Amino acid sequence: MNKFWKSSAAFSFFTLISRIFGYLRDLVLTSLLGASSAHDIFVVIFRIPNVFRSFFGEGALTQSLVPSILEAKANLNSFLNQVFTLLFITLMFFVIIAEVFPGIFISLFAPGFYEDPEKLKAASDFLRLVFPYILLISFTAFFGAVQNSKKVFQIVAATPIIFNITLISFALLSNEFNLEILGISILIAGVIQLILNFSVVFYFNYLPKFVTSFDKEILKSFFNKLIPAFFAAGIYQLNVLVDTVFASFLVTGSPTWLYLSERLIQFPLGLFGVALALVALPNMTELFLEKKMLELREQSTKVLRVLILLGLACVLGAFFFGELAIRLLFLRGEFTFFDVGMTFLALQGYALSMLFILPQKFFNSIFFAISKTNMVVVTGLISLISNIIFNYYFIYQLDLGHFGLALATSISSGIIFIISYVWLRNQGILKLI
Repeated sequence: MNKFWKSSAAFSFFTLISRIFGYLRDLVLTSLLGASSAHDIFVVIFRIPNVFRSFFGEGALTQSLVPSILEAKANLNSFLNQVFTLLFITLMFFVIIAEVFPGIFISLFAPGFYEDPEKLKAASDFLRLVFPYILLISFTAFFGAVQNSKKVFQIVAATPIIFNITLISFALLSNEFNLEILGISILIAGVIQLILNFSVVFYFNYLPKFVTSFDKEILKSFFNKLIPAFFAAGIYQLNVLVDTVFASFLVTGSPTWLYLSERLIQFPLGLFGVALALVALPNMTELFLEKKMLELREQSTKVLRVLILLGLACVLGAFFFGELAIRLLFLRGEFTFFDVGMTFLALQGYALSMLFILPQKFFNSIFFAISKTNMVVVTGLISLISNIIFNYYFIYQLDLGHFGLALATSISSGIIFIISYVWLRNQGILKLI
């Protein structure tokens, strides 16, 4: 446990630095763009590759690949090369579709943009420019998963710092900052991140290769974990994306207000929830494979208690200090007092989700560690469906605007938290009291 907490602290430290630079990035962008149409386009369109990134990148890939690497052992390089090849083929397919038919993705993820031809064209051009980023960041995540399987977490945690610094540099050094420059900076950041993580696994004596033959047996365990991992890693992003889709029909500025409030939610989520879940995954997998169930239950319960206390502190902090934080962080340039109020309203809707999302990330790691991935699929579907239903009800029946979208995410998060906790408690893996 001491080694676990030390690794978690190291991951959280680099995540904290990354979040600080992430704030600086958002500060620069909101100062230059405000809650404008251009910023709305960035917020909505960049969520599309980010959702695919959750599926094929550090989310699903890490949660499914790390346990499979630990199981592969003697066939490790062959297994990794097969995954590398399949990942490349799949991602290239999506990139080509996005480049040739960007309207397909916009109609799915931002249908409200079709009401404004000028915004639609700008969104299509920006999507074509930034979509190859999923290829870069997904392979970065692939190399990161190799590092995590060896319990090396620091480089992976520090990687987003490069992304934020790159965007900040381009924004500040540009004479006339626009979506094209922003898109170029995203691609360059992706290339730098990929090179850094590739160099680390190359140090571990792994050099990826394309293969033409595939061993079904060696890939079976991985794919059994990968499909449920789509729900584990992508469900939160999907719920936020659903909010963004509905927000595209609301007044200009709604996607930006939701984005900034969700960024504040992401701060403790990445600092604590993701860090503990990521570091715990290889430890819990080893305990389960070695049939040390009592030790697994004790470790899981301790981590859950910490996450619940942290979540409660975050909820209280959001309600009591959220408006002050938004004012201090973003009130400058084109971002007005009105935008502060609207962002705080969204934050109030999202706030309760922190009590549930922090532990849920950890729950999903437990499900993968004990090979009960069907629970991830069930809870993911319930969360997505309930979020869509509540979104529609709050928007079109209660007319709650972007606040209703954020509140729907909190309610759906609470539903799957209860389901997950009750199931794990009944299995004897968790025992809070």
